[in-house]
Amino acid sequence: ITMTKNDSSESVTDGVRVQVTSSYRPEHSDEALGKHCFAYNIRITNESKDNRPIQLVSRRFEIQTIGSPHKDVVQGPGVTGRQPILQPGESFEYTSTAPLSVRPMAKTPVVARMQGEYNFVQLSTADGTTPISSTPLKAKLATFHFILPQAA
Repeated sequence: ITMTKNDSSESVTDGVRVQVTSSYRPEHSDEALGKHCFAYNIRITNESKDNRPIQLVSRRFEIQTIGSPHKDVVQGPGVTGRQPILQPGESFEYTSTAPLSVRPMAKTPVVARMQGEYNFVQLSTADGTTPISSTPLKAKLATFHFILPQAA
């Protein structure tokens, strides 16, 4: 089985574009202890065709380290303590970290993969703050990988 290694991804779901890039943080890692820290930067853009503002209300991510059958699930309200409102055409960007305890495998620099989704509510165009539906709009965070830098 071959696997494409991507340290970034991009997807558009129901008019919401989600772009992610990840990078290794050697200053927060300790290879001898199997501790590897990665930063990931997320940019979410409201590209809705119906010109409605949206508000990010929650997220759910799955992180699976290489060689493990288990997935760690991270979920909760908003992101980084915020629940931003995005007008049509607006973007919200944030950076978070993923500290991983994993022993790399000899054949691949990939130590984990991550995917998930964001839940949004559509807001009234009249005031830009009143939800118009109790059914959340779901935007996919496409799969990307946490990749160790290659030794020179």
